[in-house]
Amino acid sequence: MTTRRKLLALSAAVAGTAVAGCTGGSDGTGTNDSDSSDGDSNGSDASSSEQDETTAVGPELGVAAEWNAIRARVADALALGIAEEFAAGGTVVGDTLTRFESATAEWGAHEQLEGTDHELYEEFEEAVEELRLEGLDEADLERVREEAAIADERLQAAQRERLEGANALALEMALFGARVADVDVLATAGHFGAAETLAEETAERWESATVHDELSGTNGDLYAAFEGELPTLAEAASDENGEGVASAVDAALTAAADAAYELAADDAAAHAAQLATVQARGWDAAVLSDLEGVDSETAADVMRDTFGRFESARSHEALEEADHDAYEAFEGELEAYIEALAAGEGVDEAAGNFAAAALRAQFAVTGALEEAPGDGGDHGHGHEDGHGHREGLEGGPNVVDAVPEDADRVIEIHAASFEPDELTVEAGATVAFEHVEGEPHTVTAYEDAIPGDATYWASGGFDSESAAREGWENGRGAITEGQAYVRTFEVAGTHEFCCIPHETGGQTGRIVVE
Repeated sequence: MTTRRKLLALSAAVAGTAVAGCTGGSDGTGTNDSDSSDGDSNGSDASSSEQDETTAVGPELGVAAEWNAIRARVADALALGIAEEFAAGGTVVGDTLTRFESATAEWGAHEQLEGTDHELYEEFEEAVEELRLEGLDEADLERVREEAAIADERLQAAQRERLEGANALALEMALFGARVADVDVLATAGHFGAAETLAEETAERWESATVHDELSGTNGDLYAAFEGELPTLAEAASDENGEGVASAVDAALTAAADAAYELAADDAAAHAAQLATVQARGWDAAVLSDLEGVDSETAADVMRDTFGRFESARSHEALEEADHDAYEAFEGELEAYIEALAAGEGVDEAAGNFAAAALRAQFAVTGALEEAPGDGGDHGHGHEDGHGHREGLEGGPNVVDAVPEDADRVIEIHAASFEPDELTVEAGATVAFEHVEGEPHTVTAYEDAIPGDATYWASGGFDSESAAREGWENGRGAITEGQAYVRTFEVAGTHEFCCIPHETGGQTGRIVVE
Protein backbone atom coordinates (compact mmCIF):
# COMPACT_ATOMS: atom_id res chain seq x y z
CA MET A 1 0.00 0.00 0.00
CA THR A 2 2.76 2.44 0.92
CA THR A 3 4.64 1.86 -2.34
CA ARG A 4 1.51 2.36 -4.43
CA ARG A 5 0.58 5.51 -2.52
CA LYS A 6 4.04 7.02 -2.93
CA LEU A 7 4.03 6.27 -6.64
CA LEU A 8 0.64 7.86 -7.07
CA ALA A 9 1.69 10.87 -5.06
CA LEU A 10 4.33 11.60 -7.69
CA SER A 11 1.57 12.32 -10.20
CA ALA A 12 0.28 15.86 -10.42
CA ALA A 13 -3.44 16.56 -10.31
CA VAL A 14 -4.91 15.59 -13.63
CA ALA A 15 -5.90 18.26 -16.13
CA GLY A 16 -8.36 17.71 -18.94
CA THR A 17 -6.28 18.38 -22.05
CA ALA A 18 -5.09 15.46 -24.10
CA VAL A 19 -4.15 14.45 -27.62
CA ALA A 20 -5.19 11.41 -29.55
CA GLY A 21 -4.23 9.66 -32.71
CA CYS A 22 -0.45 9.10 -32.43
CA THR A 23 1.58 6.08 -33.33
CA GLY A 24 2.89 3.72 -30.74
CA GLY A 25 5.95 3.44 -32.96
CA SER A 26 8.81 1.04 -32.53
CA ASP A 27 9.44 0.43 -28.89
CA GLY A 28 12.70 -1.42 -29.16
CA THR A 29 11.24 -4.53 -27.58
CA GLY A 30 10.27 -6.32 -30.76
CA THR A 31 6.55 -6.04 -30.03
CA ASN A 32 4.08 -4.97 -32.69
CA ASP A 33 0.63 -5.62 -34.06
CA SER A 34 1.53 -8.99 -35.49
CA ASP A 35 3.50 -10.62 -32.71
CA SER A 36 1.46 -9.91 -29.60
CA SER A 37 1.09 -13.03 -27.50
CA ASP A 38 -2.17 -11.85 -25.97
CA GLY A 39 -4.59 -12.66 -28.75
CA ASP A 40 -5.04 -14.39 -32.07
CA SER A 41 -3.32 -12.84 -35.05
CA ASN A 42 -6.55 -12.22 -36.96
CA GLY A 43 -4.62 -13.22 -40.05
CA SER A 44 -6.21 -15.17 -42.87
CA ASP A 45 -5.31 -16.33 -46.35
CA ALA A 46 -8.73 -15.21 -47.50
CA SER A 47 -9.97 -11.67 -47.75
CA SER A 48 -12.30 -10.32 -45.08
CA SER A 49 -15.20 -10.43 -47.52
CA GLU A 50 -14.74 -14.20 -47.79
CA GLN A 51 -14.63 -14.83 -44.05
CA ASP A 52 -17.74 -16.52 -42.70
CA GLU A 53 -16.86 -16.52 -39.01
CA THR A 54 -19.33 -15.09 -36.51
CA THR A 55 -18.56 -11.53 -35.45
CA ALA A 56 -20.07 -9.55 -32.59
CA VAL A 57 -22.39 -6.67 -33.45
CA GLY A 58 -23.84 -4.39 -30.80
CA PRO A 59 -22.39 -3.14 -27.52
CA GLU A 60 -19.25 -5.25 -28.04
CA LEU A 61 -18.42 -3.08 -31.05
CA GLY A 62 -19.21 0.09 -29.12
CA VAL A 63 -16.80 -0.69 -26.31
CA ALA A 64 -14.14 -2.04 -28.70
CA ALA A 65 -14.28 1.27 -30.58
CA GLU A 66 -13.79 3.11 -27.29
CA TRP A 67 -10.72 0.96 -26.64
CA ASN A 68 -9.49 2.28 -30.00
CA ALA A 69 -9.81 5.84 -28.68
CA ILE A 70 -7.94 4.88 -25.51
CA ARG A 71 -5.19 3.15 -27.48
CA ALA A 72 -4.77 6.32 -29.50
CA ARG A 73 -4.49 8.44 -26.36
CA VAL A 74 -1.94 6.11 -24.77
CA ALA A 75 0.12 6.28 -27.95
CA ASP A 76 -0.17 10.06 -27.88
CA ALA A 77 1.98 10.11 -24.79
CA LEU A 78 4.78 8.48 -26.76
CA ALA A 79 4.46 11.04 -29.56
CA LEU A 80 4.66 13.87 -27.04
CA GLY A 81 7.67 12.20 -25.47
CA ILE A 82 9.39 12.11 -28.85
CA ALA A 83 8.69 15.85 -29.08
CA GLU A 84 10.11 16.26 -25.54
CA GLU A 85 6.72 17.51 -24.36
CA PHE A 86 6.94 15.20 -21.35
CA ALA A 87 4.66 17.25 -19.09
CA ALA A 88 1.95 17.34 -21.76
CA GLY A 89 2.33 13.60 -22.21
CA GLY A 90 1.91 13.09 -18.48
CA THR A 91 -1.30 15.09 -18.58
CA VAL A 92 -2.60 12.88 -21.39
CA VAL A 93 -1.91 9.73 -19.39
CA GLY A 94 -3.38 11.09 -16.18
CA ASP A 95 -6.56 12.19 -17.92
CA THR A 96 -6.81 8.87 -19.75
CA LEU A 97 -6.50 6.94 -16.49
CA THR A 98 -9.10 9.09 -14.79
CA ARG A 99 -11.61 8.69 -17.60
CA PHE A 100 -10.89 4.96 -17.78
CA GLU A 101 -11.33 4.48 -14.03
CA SER A 102 -14.72 6.22 -14.17
CA ALA A 103 -15.95 4.06 -17.09
CA THR A 104 -17.59 1.55 -14.75
CA ALA A 105 -20.98 1.25 -16.43
CA GLU A 106 -21.89 -2.26 -17.52
CA TRP A 107 -20.57 -1.52 -21.01
CA GLY A 108 -17.92 0.96 -19.93
CA ALA A 109 -14.35 0.53 -21.17
CA HIS A 110 -13.03 -0.23 -17.68
CA GLU A 111 -15.73 -2.71 -16.72
CA GLN A 112 -15.57 -4.57 -20.02
CA LEU A 113 -11.78 -4.86 -20.03
CA GLU A 114 -11.80 -6.30 -16.54
CA GLY A 115 -14.59 -8.69 -17.52
CA THR A 116 -12.92 -9.75 -20.76
CA ASP A 117 -9.62 -10.75 -19.19
CA HIS A 118 -8.60 -9.72 -15.69
CA GLU A 119 -4.91 -10.28 -16.41
CA LEU A 120 -5.05 -7.99 -19.46
CA TYR A 121 -6.86 -5.40 -17.35
CA GLU A 122 -4.25 -5.45 -14.58
CA GLU A 123 -1.34 -5.35 -17.02
CA PHE A 124 -2.90 -2.45 -18.91
CA GLU A 125 -3.41 -0.38 -15.76
CA GLU A 126 0.08 -1.15 -14.50
CA ALA A 127 1.65 -0.20 -17.83
CA VAL A 128 -0.23 3.09 -18.02
CA GLU A 129 0.76 4.00 -14.46
CA GLU A 130 4.41 3.20 -15.21
CA LEU A 131 4.19 5.11 -18.48
CA ARG A 132 3.50 8.25 -16.52
CA LEU A 133 5.44 7.76 -13.30
CA GLU A 134 8.60 6.06 -14.55
CA GLY A 135 8.58 7.26 -18.16
CA LEU A 136 7.13 10.72 -18.67
CA ASP A 137 7.70 12.10 -15.19
CA GLU A 138 11.33 11.00 -15.43
CA ALA A 139 11.74 12.14 -19.08
CA ASP A 140 12.86 8.59 -19.94
CA LEU A 141 11.81 8.10 -23.57
CA GLU A 142 12.86 4.45 -23.75
CA ARG A 143 10.72 3.64 -20.73
CA VAL A 144 7.87 5.58 -22.34
CA ARG A 145 8.25 3.44 -25.46
CA GLU A 146 8.24 0.22 -23.46
CA GLU A 147 5.19 0.96 -21.32
CA ALA A 148 3.17 2.52 -24.17
CA ALA A 149 3.72 -0.63 -26.23
CA ILE A 150 2.58 -2.90 -23.40
CA ALA A 151 -0.56 -0.85 -22.74
CA ASP A 152 -1.42 -0.78 -26.44
CA GLU A 153 -0.94 -4.52 -26.86
CA ARG A 154 -3.18 -5.35 -23.91
CA LEU A 155 -6.08 -3.36 -25.33
CA GLN A 156 -5.49 -4.79 -28.79
CA ALA A 157 -5.57 -8.30 -27.33
CA ALA A 158 -8.91 -7.52 -25.66
CA GLN A 159 -10.32 -6.26 -28.96
CA ARG A 160 -9.23 -9.44 -30.70
CA GLU A 161 -10.76 -11.55 -27.95
CA ARG A 162 -14.11 -9.78 -28.23
CA LEU A 163 -14.14 -9.24 -32.01
CA GLU A 164 -12.46 -12.18 -33.65
CA GLY A 165 -11.60 -11.60 -37.29
CA ALA A 166 -12.52 -8.91 -39.75
CA ASN A 167 -14.13 -6.37 -37.42
CA ALA A 168 -11.00 -6.22 -35.27
CA LEU A 169 -8.99 -5.58 -38.44
CA ALA A 170 -11.31 -2.72 -39.37
CA LEU A 171 -10.71 -1.10 -35.98
CA GLU A 172 -6.96 -1.51 -36.40
CA MET A 173 -7.06 0.10 -39.84
CA ALA A 174 -8.98 3.10 -38.54
CA LEU A 175 -6.50 3.45 -35.71
CA PHE A 176 -3.66 3.74 -38.21
CA GLY A 177 -5.49 6.69 -39.71
CA ALA A 178 -5.66 8.34 -36.30
CA ARG A 179 -1.96 7.67 -35.71
CA VAL A 180 -1.03 9.31 -39.00
CA ALA A 181 -3.13 12.35 -38.10
CA ASP A 182 -0.96 13.04 -35.10
CA VAL A 183 2.04 13.72 -37.30
CA ASP A 184 0.12 16.82 -38.34
CA VAL A 185 -0.42 17.74 -34.68
CA LEU A 186 3.32 17.73 -34.02
CA ALA A 187 4.07 19.61 -37.23
CA THR A 188 1.43 22.22 -36.42
CA ALA A 189 3.08 22.73 -33.03
CA GLY A 190 6.43 23.29 -34.78
CA HIS A 191 7.95 19.94 -33.80
CA PHE A 192 8.95 18.96 -37.33
CA GLY A 193 11.82 16.72 -36.25
CA ALA A 194 9.53 14.77 -33.95
CA ALA A 195 6.88 14.69 -36.68
CA GLU A 196 9.37 13.12 -39.09
CA THR A 197 10.34 10.51 -36.49
CA LEU A 198 6.69 9.77 -35.82
CA ALA A 199 5.96 9.37 -39.54
CA GLU A 200 8.88 6.97 -39.95
CA GLU A 201 7.86 4.91 -36.92
CA THR A 202 4.28 4.76 -38.17
CA ALA A 203 5.55 3.36 -41.48
CA GLU A 204 7.65 0.76 -39.64
CA ARG A 205 4.72 -0.27 -37.49
CA TRP A 206 2.48 -0.48 -40.57
CA GLU A 207 4.87 -2.81 -42.38
CA SER A 208 4.81 -5.32 -39.51
CA ALA A 209 1.07 -5.14 -38.78
CA THR A 210 -1.35 -7.96 -39.55
CA VAL A 211 -3.76 -5.48 -41.12
CA HIS A 212 -1.03 -4.49 -43.60
CA ASP A 213 -0.92 -7.99 -45.08
CA GLU A 214 -4.68 -8.41 -44.92
CA LEU A 215 -5.39 -5.17 -46.79
CA SER A 216 -2.70 -5.95 -49.36
CA GLY A 217 -4.46 -9.19 -50.19
CA THR A 218 -7.96 -7.72 -50.06
CA ASN A 219 -7.72 -4.46 -52.01
CA GLY A 220 -4.44 -3.48 -53.62
CA ASP A 221 -5.63 -0.01 -54.60
CA LEU A 222 -6.59 0.97 -51.05
CA TYR A 223 -3.40 -0.59 -49.74
CA ALA A 224 -1.33 1.50 -52.15
CA ALA A 225 -3.35 4.64 -51.40
CA PHE A 226 -2.63 4.45 -47.67
CA GLU A 227 0.94 3.17 -47.81
CA GLY A 228 1.89 5.66 -50.51
CA GLU A 229 1.20 8.62 -48.20
CA LEU A 230 3.60 7.46 -45.47
CA PRO A 231 6.90 8.36 -47.21
CA THR A 232 5.28 11.56 -48.50
CA LEU A 233 4.38 12.43 -44.93
CA ALA A 234 7.91 11.84 -43.62
CA GLU A 235 9.44 13.84 -46.47
CA ALA A 236 7.11 16.79 -45.88
CA ALA A 237 7.96 16.79 -42.17
CA SER A 238 11.67 16.63 -42.99
CA ASP A 239 11.27 19.66 -45.28
CA GLU A 240 9.28 21.47 -42.56
CA ASN A 241 6.44 21.74 -45.05
CA GLY A 242 3.33 22.08 -42.91
CA GLU A 243 0.95 22.21 -45.87
CA GLY A 244 2.53 19.07 -47.31
CA VAL A 245 2.09 17.26 -44.00
CA ALA A 246 -1.56 18.30 -43.79
CA SER A 247 -2.23 17.19 -47.37
CA ALA A 248 -0.65 13.76 -46.84
CA VAL A 249 -2.55 13.27 -43.58
CA ASP A 250 -5.84 14.17 -45.26
CA ALA A 251 -5.26 11.61 -48.02
CA ALA A 252 -4.15 8.94 -45.53
CA LEU A 253 -7.23 9.49 -43.36
CA THR A 254 -9.47 9.01 -46.39
CA ALA A 255 -7.66 5.83 -47.43
CA ALA A 256 -7.74 4.43 -43.89
CA ALA A 257 -11.48 5.06 -43.59
CA ASP A 258 -12.22 3.40 -46.94
CA ALA A 259 -9.97 0.47 -46.04
CA ALA A 260 -11.77 -0.03 -42.72
CA TYR A 261 -15.06 -0.50 -44.57
CA GLU A 262 -13.39 -2.86 -47.03
CA LEU A 263 -12.04 -5.03 -44.21
CA ALA A 264 -15.04 -5.01 -41.87
CA ALA A 265 -17.42 -7.94 -41.71
CA ASP A 266 -20.10 -5.48 -40.57
CA ASP A 267 -20.34 -1.85 -41.66
CA ALA A 268 -21.24 -1.02 -38.05
CA ALA A 269 -17.65 -1.83 -37.05
CA ALA A 270 -16.27 0.68 -39.54
CA HIS A 271 -18.89 3.28 -38.53
CA ALA A 272 -17.93 2.98 -34.85
CA ALA A 273 -14.22 2.97 -35.66
CA GLN A 274 -14.52 6.19 -37.66
CA LEU A 275 -16.46 7.91 -34.88
CA ALA A 276 -13.71 6.89 -32.44
CA THR A 277 -11.21 8.51 -34.82
CA VAL A 278 -13.29 11.69 -34.82
CA GLN A 279 -13.20 11.58 -31.02
CA ALA A 280 -9.42 11.21 -31.23
CA ARG A 281 -9.18 14.31 -33.40
CA GLY A 282 -11.09 16.14 -30.71
CA TRP A 283 -8.35 15.38 -28.21
CA ASP A 284 -5.77 16.45 -30.81
CA ALA A 285 -7.36 19.88 -30.92
CA ALA A 286 -7.42 20.09 -27.13
CA VAL A 287 -3.70 19.51 -26.79
CA LEU A 288 -2.90 21.96 -29.57
CA SER A 289 -4.89 24.61 -27.73
CA ASP A 290 -2.63 24.10 -24.72
CA LEU A 291 0.77 23.90 -26.43
CA GLU A 292 2.97 26.97 -26.54
CA GLY A 293 3.02 28.79 -29.86
CA VAL A 294 -0.31 27.47 -31.18
CA ASP A 295 -3.10 30.04 -31.41
CA SER A 296 -6.74 29.28 -30.65
CA GLU A 297 -7.91 29.55 -34.26
CA THR A 298 -5.37 26.92 -35.35
CA ALA A 299 -6.74 24.49 -32.77
CA ALA A 300 -10.31 25.31 -33.82
CA ASP A 301 -9.40 24.68 -37.47
CA VAL A 302 -8.57 21.06 -36.61
CA MET A 303 -12.15 20.51 -35.56
CA ARG A 304 -13.59 22.56 -38.41
CA ASP A 305 -11.75 20.27 -40.82
CA THR A 306 -12.90 17.24 -38.81
CA PHE A 307 -16.50 18.47 -38.99
CA GLY A 308 -16.17 18.84 -42.75
CA ARG A 309 -14.84 15.30 -43.12
CA PHE A 310 -17.65 13.96 -40.94
CA GLU A 311 -20.32 15.66 -43.05
CA SER A 312 -19.28 13.59 -46.07
CA ALA A 313 -18.46 10.38 -44.17
CA ARG A 314 -20.49 7.19 -44.29
CA SER A 315 -20.64 7.25 -40.49
CA HIS A 316 -22.55 10.57 -40.71
CA GLU A 317 -25.48 9.02 -42.55
CA ALA A 318 -25.29 5.89 -40.40
CA LEU A 319 -25.51 7.90 -37.17
CA GLU A 320 -28.41 10.03 -38.39
CA GLU A 321 -30.32 6.91 -39.40
CA ALA A 322 -29.46 5.03 -36.20
CA ASP A 323 -30.69 7.69 -33.75
CA HIS A 324 -31.50 11.28 -34.68
CA ASP A 325 -31.16 12.55 -31.10
CA ALA A 326 -27.68 11.04 -30.77
CA TYR A 327 -26.79 12.57 -34.13
CA GLU A 328 -28.04 16.02 -33.10
CA ALA A 329 -26.22 15.80 -29.77
CA PHE A 330 -22.99 14.78 -31.49
CA GLU A 331 -23.07 17.66 -33.95
CA GLY A 332 -24.23 20.08 -31.26
CA GLU A 333 -21.31 19.23 -28.97
CA LEU A 334 -18.94 19.41 -31.94
CA GLU A 335 -20.14 22.93 -32.76
CA ALA A 336 -19.88 23.97 -29.10
CA TYR A 337 -16.37 22.56 -28.95
CA ILE A 338 -15.27 24.55 -32.00
CA GLU A 339 -16.63 27.71 -30.37
CA ALA A 340 -14.72 26.98 -27.16
CA LEU A 341 -11.49 26.34 -29.07
CA ALA A 342 -11.84 29.56 -31.05
CA ALA A 343 -12.52 31.55 -27.89
CA GLY A 344 -9.76 29.82 -25.95
CA GLU A 345 -12.13 29.34 -23.01
CA GLY A 346 -13.78 26.26 -21.53
CA VAL A 347 -11.81 23.95 -23.80
CA ASP A 348 -11.36 21.12 -21.30
CA GLU A 349 -15.06 20.91 -20.46
CA ALA A 350 -16.10 21.16 -24.11
CA ALA A 351 -13.60 18.45 -25.09
CA GLY A 352 -15.02 16.12 -22.44
CA ASN A 353 -18.59 16.83 -23.53
CA PHE A 354 -17.71 16.11 -27.14
CA ALA A 355 -15.96 12.86 -26.20
CA ALA A 356 -19.06 11.76 -24.29
CA ALA A 357 -21.26 12.52 -27.31
CA ALA A 358 -18.85 10.60 -29.55
CA LEU A 359 -19.02 7.60 -27.21
CA ARG A 360 -22.82 7.58 -27.42
CA ALA A 361 -22.58 7.88 -31.19
CA GLN A 362 -20.25 4.86 -31.31
CA PHE A 363 -22.86 2.79 -29.51
CA ALA A 364 -25.72 4.22 -31.59
CA VAL A 365 -24.28 3.08 -34.92
CA THR A 366 -23.84 -0.43 -33.54
CA GLY A 367 -27.52 -0.58 -32.56
CA ALA A 368 -26.72 -0.49 -28.85
CA LEU A 369 -27.54 3.05 -27.73
CA GLU A 370 -29.49 1.78 -24.71
CA GLU A 371 -26.30 0.15 -23.43
CA ALA A 372 -24.16 3.27 -23.95
CA PRO A 373 -22.28 4.26 -20.76
CA GLY A 374 -23.63 7.34 -19.04
CA ASP A 375 -27.14 6.79 -20.33
CA GLY A 376 -28.85 5.93 -17.07
CA GLY A 377 -27.37 2.45 -16.95
CA ASP A 378 -25.45 0.70 -14.22
CA HIS A 379 -22.31 2.59 -13.24
CA GLY A 380 -20.92 0.02 -10.91
CA HIS A 381 -22.30 1.52 -7.72
CA GLY A 382 -25.98 2.12 -8.31
CA HIS A 383 -27.91 4.28 -10.76
CA GLU A 384 -28.08 8.00 -11.38
CA ASP A 385 -31.19 9.77 -10.18
CA GLY A 386 -30.84 12.62 -12.68
CA HIS A 387 -29.14 15.00 -10.25
CA GLY A 388 -25.62 13.61 -10.21
CA HIS A 389 -26.37 11.31 -7.28
CA ARG A 390 -26.45 7.53 -7.46
CA GLU A 391 -29.18 5.39 -6.04
CA GLY A 392 -27.82 2.79 -3.64
CA LEU A 393 -24.88 4.92 -2.47
CA GLU A 394 -24.38 5.85 1.16
CA GLY A 395 -22.31 8.74 2.45
CA GLY A 396 -22.11 7.80 6.09
CA PRO A 397 -21.19 9.88 9.16
CA ASN A 398 -20.11 13.46 8.49
CA VAL A 399 -21.23 13.46 4.85
CA VAL A 400 -23.70 16.34 4.66
CA ASP A 401 -25.77 17.99 1.93
CA ALA A 402 -23.75 21.21 1.80
CA VAL A 403 -20.67 22.86 3.28
CA PRO A 404 -21.55 23.87 6.86
CA GLU A 405 -21.23 27.53 7.80
CA ASP A 406 -18.79 26.76 10.61
CA ALA A 407 -16.23 25.07 8.32
CA ASP A 408 -12.84 26.77 8.67
CA ARG A 409 -11.45 25.64 5.33
CA VAL A 410 -12.84 24.03 2.17
CA ILE A 411 -11.13 21.58 -0.18
CA GLU A 412 -12.97 21.22 -3.49
CA ILE A 413 -13.28 17.73 -4.97
CA HIS A 414 -13.00 17.98 -8.75
CA ALA A 415 -13.32 15.22 -11.35
CA ALA A 416 -9.71 14.11 -10.92
CA SER A 417 -8.14 16.28 -8.23
CA PHE A 418 -8.46 17.89 -4.84
CA GLU A 419 -8.07 21.67 -4.92
CA PRO A 420 -5.96 22.54 -3.10
CA ASP A 421 -4.23 19.18 -2.87
CA GLU A 422 -2.05 20.43 0.00
CA LEU A 423 -3.40 22.44 2.93
CA THR A 424 -1.95 23.62 6.25
CA VAL A 425 -4.34 24.24 9.17
CA GLU A 426 -4.14 24.75 12.92
CA ALA A 427 -5.14 21.98 15.31
CA GLY A 428 -8.89 22.07 15.90
CA ALA A 429 -9.72 23.35 12.41
CA THR A 430 -12.76 21.92 10.63
CA VAL A 431 -12.22 21.09 6.97
CA ALA A 432 -15.06 20.45 4.52
CA PHE A 433 -14.33 18.41 1.39
CA GLU A 434 -16.92 19.66 -1.14
CA HIS A 435 -17.93 17.66 -4.24
CA VAL A 436 -18.00 20.18 -7.10
CA GLU A 437 -17.42 18.05 -10.19
CA GLY A 438 -17.42 14.56 -11.66
CA GLU A 439 -18.50 11.12 -10.53
CA PRO A 440 -19.04 10.17 -6.87
CA HIS A 441 -15.85 10.49 -4.80
CA THR A 442 -14.47 9.39 -1.45
CA VAL A 443 -12.10 11.04 0.99
CA THR A 444 -10.05 8.20 2.43
CA ALA A 445 -7.02 8.57 4.70
CA TYR A 446 -3.95 6.43 4.08
CA GLU A 447 -3.68 4.47 7.32
CA ASP A 448 0.12 4.48 7.29
CA ALA A 449 0.33 8.19 6.45
CA ILE A 450 -1.50 9.86 9.35
CA PRO A 451 -0.07 10.59 12.83
CA GLY A 452 0.24 7.47 14.96
CA ASP A 453 -1.99 8.83 17.71
CA ALA A 454 -4.71 10.05 15.33
CA THR A 455 -8.01 8.22 14.94
CA TYR A 456 -8.42 6.76 11.47
CA TRP A 457 -10.74 8.84 9.28
CA ALA A 458 -12.59 8.47 5.99
CA SER A 459 -15.92 9.36 4.45
CA GLY A 460 -18.24 6.59 5.54
CA GLY A 461 -16.95 6.56 9.13
CA PHE A 462 -14.75 3.48 8.69
CA ASP A 463 -12.20 2.50 11.33
CA SER A 464 -9.51 1.27 8.91
CA GLU A 465 -8.33 1.79 5.35
CA SER A 466 -9.16 -1.78 4.37
CA ALA A 467 -12.71 -1.32 5.67
CA ALA A 468 -13.03 1.93 3.70
CA ARG A 469 -11.91 0.26 0.48
CA GLU A 470 -14.26 -2.66 1.01
CA GLY A 471 -17.04 -0.22 1.88
CA TRP A 472 -16.59 1.67 -1.39
CA GLU A 473 -16.99 -1.57 -3.32
CA ASN A 474 -20.40 -1.84 -1.65
CA GLY A 475 -21.38 1.78 -2.35
CA ARG A 476 -20.55 3.21 1.08
CA GLY A 477 -18.52 6.31 1.86
CA ALA A 478 -19.58 8.09 -1.34
CA ILE A 479 -19.74 11.86 -1.68
CA THR A 480 -22.02 12.96 -4.51
CA GLU A 481 -22.84 16.26 -6.21
CA GLY A 482 -23.42 19.10 -3.74
CA GLN A 483 -22.43 17.03 -0.71
CA ALA A 484 -19.45 17.52 1.58
CA TYR A 485 -17.44 15.35 3.96
CA VAL A 486 -16.56 17.22 7.15
CA ARG A 487 -13.64 16.46 9.47
CA THR A 488 -12.17 18.31 12.45
CA PHE A 489 -8.41 17.79 12.74
CA GLU A 490 -7.19 17.69 16.34
CA VAL A 491 -3.88 15.80 16.08
CA ALA A 492 -0.83 17.64 14.74
CA GLY A 493 1.14 16.12 11.90
CA THR A 494 0.71 15.18 8.25
CA HIS A 495 -2.48 13.47 7.07
CA GLU A 496 -2.44 12.02 3.53
CA PHE A 497 -5.57 10.88 1.72
CA CYS A 498 -7.05 9.86 -1.63
CA CYS A 499 -10.26 9.38 -3.58
CA ILE A 500 -10.56 5.60 -3.97
CA PRO A 501 -12.24 5.45 -7.43
CA HIS A 502 -9.82 8.03 -8.88
CA GLU A 503 -6.67 7.14 -6.96
CA THR A 504 -5.01 5.56 -9.98
CA GLY A 505 -5.39 8.83 -11.88
CA GLY A 506 -3.53 10.68 -9.13
CA GLN A 507 -6.39 12.08 -6.99
CA THR A 508 -4.53 12.34 -3.70
CA GLY A 509 -3.95 15.09 -1.14
CA ARG A 510 -2.23 16.12 2.08
CA ILE A 511 -3.24 18.16 5.13
CA VAL A 512 -0.60 19.39 7.58
CA VAL A 513 -1.96 20.15 11.05
CA GLU A 514 0.18 22.51 13.14
